Amino acid sequence: MSETPSAAPNSGNPAGELLTSMAALQRRTRAARNAYWLPLLLFGLLMAVAAPLYVESVESPALRATADNPALTGLGGDFLERSAALGWYWLAALIGGYLLSLWWYRWHGVRVGVQTPARPYVVAGIVGTLAGLMLPIVLRYLLLNTATAISNGTSWVTTPLLGVSSRGMFPHLVIAVGLLVLARLERSRGLTVVAVLYAAAVVLVNVYFQTTDFQPGDVTRHSFVLAALLPAPILLVGGGIALLGSIKRSV
Repeated sequence: MSETPSAAPNSGNPAGELLTSMAALQRRTRAARNAYWLPLLLFGLLMAVAAPLYVESVESPALRATADNPALTGLGGDFLERSAALGWYWLAALIGGYLLSLWWYRWHGVRVGVQTPARPYVVAGIVGTLAGLMLPIVLRYLLLNTATAISNGTSWVTTPLLGVSSRGMFPHLVIAVGLLVLARLERSRGLTVVAVLYAAAVVLVNVYFQTTDFQPGDVTRHSFVLAALLPAPILLVGGGIALLGSIKRSV
């Protein structure tokens, strides 16, 4: 006796089949729209290229940002001997990286027929970069009188921000904020995981330097470059995985 095949899910239910088809279409559309592998790889590589500028030089600190030009210390720090060069580097790298990301998303959207609205991501990145330029000036104003800063309750803000900017790690925070905004725009769980892990790594590195009581000799000329490079593999690995997934979908 022959057996009749079992009915397919939602068989004979047009409404259920329509909802299933719409859900599948939304998943395919979201997957085709996702193009975040390029920003991840781009900013991971930009962090790697900046590594030599985080190594303390044994030569005269001719490239240190001075008090006459405090804006560069927000992006390049003032602990580092090459802080001015690092500040100029991150100013160009951040603005260029975000503008390149905007072009990439527009090109990708035209190619696949669906586009992620990346403008808020770019705006967040550029505004963060400008905030980095203004940060030392604002901190200097708030810290003119340490007692005043403590009494009015601003020390809990100024002290961590001062530490972040002093070590040239503020650009890492700008990248983290941009990626969190992009994850919201992409509605991607994968990008959200990468962005959260990266932001957590940046925060932990800065908390470690902020709270550790270093003794003479504990901080070597390579300590800051190790701190600056620690979050980079998260972006590179996440971007590589996303790129492989994009290649598989296009095959």
